[in-house]
Amino acid sequence: MISKRTAYLYLKGQETKGLIEFLKGYEELNISKRSDQYLEIWSDFEMEHEMIQNAREFSLVELYQDFTVFVSSPDYDGPIEDILQVLPTLSPKIYDMTSLIPELVLNAKWELLKKLKNYYYSQFNQDTIETILGFIDQNLNATKTSKTLYMHRNTLNYRLDNFIQKTEIDVRTFAGAMAFHLMFRR
Repeated sequence: MISKRTAYLYLKGQETKGLIEFLKGYEELNISKRSDQYLEIWSDFEMEHEMIQNAREFSLVELYQDFTVFVSSPDYDGPIEDILQVLPTLSPKIYDMTSLIPELVLNAKWELLKKLKNYYYSQFNQDTIETILGFIDQNLNATKTSKTLYMHRNTLNYRLDNFIQKTEIDVRTFAGAMAFHLMFRR
């Protein structure tokens, strides 16, 4: 079964009708209006970042309207209402969790960061979180991390892969490691 991926759009302007009509051109998308300025878009298929970026560019050029988007990972069931409240304060662009966390730190959204941290603690055990922090502390070097944490390298890779698969925060990349580090060690 394919998990549902959802995107939440905060519209900077008041006119949503034109944007909704344009988005309906993407047959695989389901669109609902959450409020005057929020749309929820979901798809049972892979929702491409490029498709949302194209929609944003079209909206800017043709509709003279900008929007900010948060694209959740398929299994995300964290504090989405809190994220929606923050979207109007962020720079207009398309965010996933990896790009959202540094933006929250820059905008001093500490309460939401605390909720996200608690959410990830509830999804993963303490060992997994500490393993990822150890991996980041060792400059993303799996061999050094395995030795430092007295852990078999396969166990380390399993924990990293499991976390990345469930969260789509790729802690093996600079951006993902930075986001995770900022959330847990700021």
